[in-house]
Amino acid sequence: MSALPNVEEYVICPYDSAHRILPVRLTYHLTRCAKNFPSAKLVRCPYNSTHLHSVANMQNHIIECPNRSAAERFNLPDVLPPVEPRAREFLIESAEDWDAEPPVQTYNPAAHCEKELIIRNLQGAPPAARRAFRESERRRFREKNQF
Repeated sequence: MSALPNVEEYVICPYDSAHRILPVRLTYHLTRCAKNFPSAKLVRCPYNSTHLHSVANMQNHIIECPNRSAAERFNLPDVLPPVEPRAREFLIESAEDWDAEPPVQTYNPAAHCEKELIIRNLQGAPPAARRAFRESERRRFREKNQF
């Protein structure tokens, strides 16, 4: 088995017929090769950017381009067969109505932490304020721990 691609897999460069390129490298090659042939007046196909032809031949190419059908299917989706209908959305009947329930206060984590024995830490305060906060927390824990 040979690691080299088959000769039939190569594409001939429209700028220079001596250039043989793999199809995966063709787009990159065409941008580089176009700089070497600025006098070549080639026009890109609207259906595939790797198809380059002279202005005179472009009219015939557009009619016969193998990528034309894919582009037209993309541009005209109403011609495509219809998509399968979506599955029905099932509604489950329930007597529960969350909007009718009485309003409840929102959860306040700071208030909860003050009531319960949860260790808190004061952030962004000067050292003296943090020291005073720690002392008040010690007192709060001593009061709550006494039965």
